[in-house]
Amino acid sequence: MTEIKITADLVKDLRGKTGASIMECRNALAESKGDLEKAIEYLRRRGKERAAKKADRATSEGVVASYVHSNRKIAAIVEVFCETDFVAKNSEFQELAHDLAMHVAAANPKYLSPEKVDSKDKESFEKFVREDLAAEKKPADIIEKIVEGKVKKHFEETALLSQPFVKNPDLTVEDLIKEKISKIGENIQIGNFARFEI
Repeated sequence: MTEIKITADLVKDLRGKTGASIMECRNALAESKGDLEKAIEYLRRRGKERAAKKADRATSEGVVASYVHSNRKIAAIVEVFCETDFVAKNSEFQELAHDLAMHVAAANPKYLSPEKVDSKDKESFEKFVREDLAAEKKPADIIEKIVEGKVKKHFEETALLSQPFVKNPDLTVEDLIKEKISKIGENIQIGNFARFEI
């Protein structure tokens, strides 16, 4: 069996795309037998595992970031929390907070996550979908499946964490945060956010 040669250029390329350390990039490339795309996926999976381990740690530091669109008619503000003041001052953390404010301005989320949707909002939307389907004379079990699917999709599209990130639609905002947790090494949470438009 021939051994895969992992070149410095390949490591550099993976590091540029993921921001992972040189050692992590080498390990990911070895694990994926030199396949760059598989190595990126490997690092994402590892990042999610690390983020899950840090999820319960307290986040009492952070920043408030804002974004004002170039037309000066749309703006957003977002609280982003971390564990230490050291990370709160870190340029990568601050860039993440700014990107999240820009995302809020662009994507206009209404909720933090689908799980945080107010029950009244969910009931109201379900009622609207049911009324919309009522005229179609479909069997009750089919209508229930359609309602369930439409409600799930609607709240995933309007919840910040499940939206595709505006700067990289291949990632959800939640995936982006998990990658940053893995890279920075601290728990990161989003607090309140608001969007303004004239």
